[in-house]
Amino acid sequence: MATYLLRNRVALLRVAAPPVNSLGLAARKGIADGLLRAKADNASAVVLAGEGKTFPAGADIAEFAAGGHLTSPTLGDLIEQLEGSEIPTVAAIHGTALGGGMELALACHHRIMQAGSQVGLPEVHLGLIPGAGGTQRLPRLVGPERAIQLMATGASVKAERALADGIVDEVITKEQNLIECAVEYAEKVAAEASMRVVSSLPVPEPSGGGSFYADLRANPPKEMRADAALAVVDAVEAAATSGSFAEGLRREAELFEALSVSTQAKARQHAFFAERQIGKIVGLGKGVKPRPVASALVVGAGTMGQGIAMCFASAGLPVTLLDSNEEALARGVATVRKNYEATAKKGRLTSEQVESNMGRIGTTTSYDDASVREADVAVEAAFETLEVKHAVMAALDAACKPGCVLATNTSTLDIDAIASATARPAEVVGMHFFSPANVMPLLENVRGTQTSDEVIATTMAIGKALRKKAVLARSCFGFIGNRMLEGYCREAIYLLEEGCVPRQVDEPLRSFGMPMGPLQMCDLAGNDIGYKVRQGLGLHEVTTERYYGGLADTLVEGGRLGQKTKVGWYDYSAGRAPVDDPEVASMIEKHSAALGMTRREISADEVLDRCLLPMVNEGFKVLEEGIAQRESDIDVVYLYGYGFPRHRGGPMHWARHGRDGGLPKLVDDLAKYAEQHPQVSHWKPSQLLLDEAAKA
Repeated sequence: MATYLLRNRVALLRVAAPPVNSLGLAARKGIADGLLRAKADNASAVVLAGEGKTFPAGADIAEFAAGGHLTSPTLGDLIEQLEGSEIPTVAAIHGTALGGGMELALACHHRIMQAGSQVGLPEVHLGLIPGAGGTQRLPRLVGPERAIQLMATGASVKAERALADGIVDEVITKEQNLIECAVEYAEKVAAEASMRVVSSLPVPEPSGGGSFYADLRANPPKEMRADAALAVVDAVEAAATSGSFAEGLRREAELFEALSVSTQAKARQHAFFAERQIGKIVGLGKGVKPRPVASALVVGAGTMGQGIAMCFASAGLPVTLLDSNEEALARGVATVRKNYEATAKKGRLTSEQVESNMGRIGTTTSYDDASVREADVAVEAAFETLEVKHAVMAALDAACKPGCVLATNTSTLDIDAIASATARPAEVVGMHFFSPANVMPLLENVRGTQTSDEVIATTMAIGKALRKKAVLARSCFGFIGNRMLEGYCREAIYLLEEGCVPRQVDEPLRSFGMPMGPLQMCDLAGNDIGYKVRQGLGLHEVTTERYYGGLADTLVEGGRLGQKTKVGWYDYSAGRAPVDDPEVASMIEKHSAALGMTRREISADEVLDRCLLPMVNEGFKVLEEGIAQRESDIDVVYLYGYGFPRHRGGPMHWARHGRDGGLPKLVDDLAKYAEQHPQVSHWKPSQLLLDEAAKA
């Protein structure tokens, strides 16, 4: 809905649809009715604003999921009514005006914005382009180059930049009253009879001349290669070359319609809605609420501990970093400061924010410290062995107050086994941060068999407070992400044994959309990590199944640990870019010969199948066993923890909807590879996968 108030002949329309004033039918109807009422009241101007925390932030999600604004007045109807108003209209923007909210503001004759607010057209993140005139109006205000940059990346801009770009006419400070300033501004434009109709403005000539659009399509930057981003270029070109604004709108509508049924749009929209499901905890007791968390403790001042401490400090929570080694503590804090200062140099933090964050980080070498006793959550980030984690957990059990959440940052170990070192297993939970913890958005929260509902609710709330995508899993080896990754990495080694060199494995997966292939990923993480896991589990002694770690073991035993030693599967002596190394190729060939294998050419399609299909199959096993709450949670884990391409929606969505033949063909292909590789168990299909394929 929208409230209506006449103030000194200025009609004030305020959208009231909490929490974000989304533009659902009631809100649209309220604005439309308010505009008619303003005309009837002979108002001199109209101010359009939002109640509460924000200007209309975008479309209504429920309506969007059901097919968009189909009920009159549609967003397009409302925008036409606003721009065609005989009374000057002023958008008063605070909070966020995104998507349809920004298109609404662009239809107003003037825009005033409060400092700290943001505007943007992020539809590309849903595989779409703005569909209510945004692609036609924005280039008329900011020029085609800037309009394409904003829309094709989905970036939002703050008030000061919006003013410099020409999106808004005036910016006021946070301390000023937006409504009072907007009414005053509206009175001024009414007195001047000022009505700037954006659709009547010309589109400036691009600096690249007439070939600008064709050149951009032929060689788009990496962030603009998705279908929707390229459609933005087409739509802006239509704005510049169409004979009329109406023709440009028709082209925008054609492009929007084509994208709306595309595979990429469906995948991106799946990801969008999947993110909104992860916080819904299945089976949580009625009335269970998270505990208050006012301070945190992180044990271990290594790379993970440093990053986790930064997560808490950046979220405004005081955190103590505990390590028995004073030198390690000093190095850890110095590295944290270095990381914050590097972020400040990029303009993402102010120097004041750096000092504020550093001021929240305390240190201690003693479990007897008051900050340890008073912490509401303690996260151990110690070495990944059960013996070490047992020792830390026992110490935390003795030192921390009752009700303190005892979290382990293990990436593979059993939560129940870790909890057994304490007298309060109900308080123990996994909080698997991904490295670097201060950068990576994913947090896998892992419940043990005795973890209480209250502790689960608390860790999920902590994840939200830390601005992480927090996904809940049950305990098993590797949880969701690393368990599924095992087959992916195993097949990468098999492919090397059978005929590939590292780049021939990694390149098809990069082309698929992964940020890096499995071998480059192992080099980045450190090849010694997997080596220690294999040795600890005795996998090198297994004879019932084809051992996959032989080549990787040889690599590590030769000192090629990855980027940290400048050599791994690739040579990094010149920097972080992977360079093919003939020594590795020779090592692989010798290994194949020792196994009695005849090396062969392997196609890129086979590489993709061999790496991705075991991952998907294991995902169905994870779901079947109740390790993951829902299928879409698995996709979120891979989108945010492993860089699975968003335009494919995640491995589970891709398997169902993005891969030719869907689940039935996937089952057939698993059978094909099982016949070719009988010693490899991960080709056996999950029963759930078989059931789902039969229904497809």
